[in-house]
Amino acid sequence: MDKENQMGWDSFARTSGFRPGAWCVWAIACACMMILSGCTRSPDAPPLLAEGHSFPKIALNYSSGNAVSTHTFHGKVLVLNVWATWCPPCRREMPGLEELSRTMDPKRFAVIGVSTDKDALLAEEFLWQNHITFANFFDQGGKIARQLGLKVYPETFLIAPDGVLVKRVLGEQNWSSPAMVAMLEDLYRDHASRTGSTDNNGRRP
Repeated sequence: MDKENQMGWDSFARTSGFRPGAWCVWAIACACMMILSGCTRSPDAPPLLAEGHSFPKIALNYSSGNAVSTHTFHGKVLVLNVWATWCPPCRREMPGLEELSRTMDPKRFAVIGVSTDKDALLAEEFLWQNHITFANFFDQGGKIARQLGLKVYPETFLIAPDGVLVKRVLGEQNWSSPAMVAMLEDLYRDHASRTGSTDNNGRRP
């Protein structure tokens, strides 16, 4: 396991109580939870984007047609959630992502969504009705989903401030839980300690 992956697992272990000796049971449980908490995708997706490698620079399109790049969020821990309105687990976890986006320091963290709905207006209506305010972008042609090699919906990518993909998180999660918040904080602190970086106020975490 490379250094980036080890860092991610160490952070996860500290905050979740995960024990290495329970690996087999945990793996089986995760497989079952993925089936229950996620919507499957088509089997012809490209090879998976590997954890521990640089996340690609992707153009993210607003419904208005304006676009930004994932590189815009460089320097922050990026939580990138790929979802669709036709996916019940996607809809269920949206309030937790909204709460997470309001809880985390925006100078160090960013939460964004990418909807793969064919009708962007349908996705926008869902966001409006459910008071979802964090930035959401639209992948109407499915190009981003194919590029990322989505395994299930929802799938969330945890990206370190240096642009390295730390984790692919499959299925519905409780994003606003104390354990999840602590894991993300650990991710930022681990990155800062390795790089000697400071926050936007010049302080070390």
